[in-house]
Amino acid sequence: MKNRFFLRFAQLATGLLTTCHLSAQPKAIAFLQPVRIETGDTTGLLILVSGLSAEPKDVDFSSWASVFSTTNIIGRSEWRRSGAQWTRRFTLIAFDSATLELPYLNVQLATGKPLQTNGLTLTVFPSGGGREIKDMARIRDIHREPESWLDYWPWAGIFLLGLVLLGWWLRKNQGKIPPIVLQNQASPRPLSATELALQKLAQLQQKQLWKQDQSKEHYAELSLILRTYLETRYGFAALESTSTEIKKMLQTTDLSPEACVELNELLQKSDLVKYAQSQYEEAMHEALLVKARELLLPGKAKPPDSIIKSTLEKPHRTAIKSGKHKPL
Repeated sequence: MKNRFFLRFAQLATGLLTTCHLSAQPKAIAFLQPVRIETGDTTGLLILVSGLSAEPKDVDFSSWASVFSTTNIIGRSEWRRSGAQWTRRFTLIAFDSATLELPYLNVQLATGKPLQTNGLTLTVFPSGGGREIKDMARIRDIHREPESWLDYWPWAGIFLLGLVLLGWWLRKNQGKIPPIVLQNQASPRPLSATELALQKLAQLQQKQLWKQDQSKEHYAELSLILRTYLETRYGFAALESTSTEIKKMLQTTDLSPEACVELNELLQKSDLVKYAQSQYEEAMHEALLVKARELLLPGKAKPPDSIIKSTLEKPHRTAIKSGKHKPL
């Protein structure tokens, strides 16, 4: 008898442990609330997962692809813990009337195989389905209300206010509008060859290119200014002629013999820097610019004789290279 009692007790304990073990197995259940809707209405899909301590992952709707489009899932919540269960709610909408047999869904877990829910059935009726025509309200014609001027009084008030403000502004500013005087603007007088050359010489002096190790560029521009002046004023091709050719052409102008010699000397000194790499002292650059202005305006830009004599007659530092060089 005693052995039978212990055997019975062992069987009951084993069954109880087995039941507890089975109840602890994870499980997923799906519900629809409601299960009958009209087209265009929504229903709630509730997923319950029990037997898990960790939060489940996403819900896989791929099994519904052939029955219910995932684009009709218009809302979804996060997983929430409710006692020993995890819950998640989805909002579904249906546009076509039908009875949908929805297969099971897979609930992804952090570890292990996904859990399968139960299948569901959703019935979608056409909008207004089940109603009799007699239950519908009688459709009545639309009767328009007759128009009245009172319907437009806000616009009329705004228009009148605008007229008042316009009259006030015109009255306030009456007589204050200055008369419009049309003046014939005379076209500016074109610069003469001398004025244009003097203007360019002043700009060249302001640059002081020789202080920037650009003596060659300085004398190239000086030569261009003088040649342009001669060609514009006297009409011979000074820009295309050599210094030797220009020396002969100067004899046909109204320049004095001394001015012809000094002007040709300026061109030759410019050629020495451009082609023979000659270098002058800083005072020489200033003196040559002053000399150029003096030749363009005799008596108005003449520097002291001591400066001209000390700079023009003083030999340059760098000797001219041997060999012939072609003047400009």
